[in-house]
Amino acid sequence: LERDACLAEQLQNREKPVNNFSPSLLRSILSSAVAAWLITLASDFMFHAVFFSYWWRDTEDYWLPPMQLFQFIPFAYVSFALYCVTLNWLLVRLYGPRPSMRQGLQFGASAGFVYGTITILANYSLFPLPLSALLVWPFSMIIDSAAAGAASAWVLNAPHPWRRVGVIFGIAIGLFILGIIIQNVFFPAVTV
Repeated sequence: LERDACLAEQLQNREKPVNNFSPSLLRSILSSAVAAWLITLASDFMFHAVFFSYWWRDTEDYWLPPMQLFQFIPFAYVSFALYCVTLNWLLVRLYGPRPSMRQGLQFGASAGFVYGTITILANYSLFPLPLSALLVWPFSMIIDSAAAGAASAWVLNAPHPWRRVGVIFGIAIGLFILGIIIQNVFFPAVTV
């Protein structure tokens, strides 16, 4: 009985899902989506260009030539931006205008699992991909999306959201620099 009363009180204190988006809330969603996009770019770089670089080299027969892949990167950046806007809209819609970091992290990871799994299964059924892609892509999407969800929640809870976007920008730049250092020191390119 005491547990039920505690749960009822928690439900009453929980912020309601958002049905109407005010201009200030839309600005907050925009800033949190930018932060999510920046952290997604940085974490995706860390995974694919640093930690999974050998995987990309080992499976290069499946991919476009490196120069063409490089030229098509902007398409990936646009898709990440669209994903981050959608993730933020859903986060606010489901958890209210001030979701906790835990909610952002959990929701981001769940959304990343669903999106990563659905897209790789669809692509695997259409294109000649390595079997290992069935693990690598969803795993990287879960991590990217969890980071995006946490960054989004952190920015949404700020009195000055764009200041926190600046912090996220600094973290992203730091991750890019760290990734380049790790890439060159621990995973140098193998030339044949």
